[in-house]
Amino acid sequence: MGDTANFVPHQHNASAARDMEPAAQARADSNLISVLAQQSFDVIVVGGGPAGSSCAIALAREGASVMLVDARTRGRDKCCGHCLSGGAWTILSELGLRELVQSVATGATGQVAWRSGTRGFEMNLPALGAITPRIELDKKLLEEAERVGVRVAQPATAKWLAGGNVAVRMLGQELSVRAKLVIAADGLGSGIARARGWNPKSPGRKYGFAGSWRAPLALSHWSAQRIEMRVVRGGYLGVVAESQEHIHVAGLIDRNSKVSRPDDLLNEVARDWPLLAQALQEGRPTHWNAAGPLPWKPTCIADEYTALVGDAAGYAEPFSGEGMRWAFESARGLVRAWREHNGWSVAAARTYSKWHRDHIARRQQKTLRTAWFLGEPKRAALMCQTARAFPRVASWLACNMIQ
Repeated sequence: MGDTANFVPHQHNASAARDMEPAAQARADSNLISVLAQQSFDVIVVGGGPAGSSCAIALAREGASVMLVDARTRGRDKCCGHCLSGGAWTILSELGLRELVQSVATGATGQVAWRSGTRGFEMNLPALGAITPRIELDKKLLEEAERVGVRVAQPATAKWLAGGNVAVRMLGQELSVRAKLVIAADGLGSGIARARGWNPKSPGRKYGFAGSWRAPLALSHWSAQRIEMRVVRGGYLGVVAESQEHIHVAGLIDRNSKVSRPDDLLNEVARDWPLLAQALQEGRPTHWNAAGPLPWKPTCIADEYTALVGDAAGYAEPFSGEGMRWAFESARGLVRAWREHNGWSVAAARTYSKWHRDHIARRQQKTLRTAWFLGEPKRAALMCQTARAFPRVASWLACNMIQ
């Protein structure tokens, strides 16, 4: 395999991750509001996922004053497959985040198995990836952001006003905060993109979902480093062992299909997969995290005041970890443009837009073509049969998944 990650699976320690006491947290939040009322920033980042946090960290290290606003409380899960593709390691090294990400990994990914009905094929991925649960990953990234001097407002919301002005609402108070650059890392259906009028004219009709539950008996039969993908009419499901005891599923559903709910898709896949049926006898997700619409392709991703990164800048379809890789990669592209132009400007926006188009958007189009082949049972079955007969086809699929 190519560039690999050498890590020991992380065992989560609840006591080590204990949150700040409520009274201390209230004082810290009150102090933050006082600071925000008197200060402008070089950069305001809206969204505390991998794209937003890595942008905030990298720009703070460049010497910029950065504020990050995230609507969710720290420690909440998000809709994600929890798989980081092997192609992300060099990107993380450049961002100075490789060791941090490796520290939260609970396992590795090195193989994908596709099934549609009775047909399927398996393939080794060209580089070893990792399973990185989002609760721990997002928390670690935000902690690193605070360590390098980023002002983190959480939970808080941000609304675009005009010309770099953002209305930040926190603890029932709303403040107008100014920045030279507003980075929208607020995901699919980005509120900042919509406020700027950049939302696509025809958004996608699919949505993603994810959930986990405890299933140690079923996982005792699971193959290590494996991502299992199952295709049925109306959607597909990806499954990994998040730990030795917890199974994690993430899928995609077409709103117009008869399989319109996550539990429906889970039941449909379990009909032909005894291991999942056994896992469902042990439990089910207590709640689902969802995201959409998919695909999402805004009409613009940057100008002199605003830049979109991560899912907000465009997303195709999930396979084996491209989403988190694209998040980190878009952060790298933005930081490169910032460095090249000594800050943010119209020229920097053009540089970043072209870079994103050449390095991410183009590959997302390949992903959509691959999804067309593998996202419908009959075509997926034909592709599975072809891949088994012609190994080069499987290699082509692998290269389109981990680019």
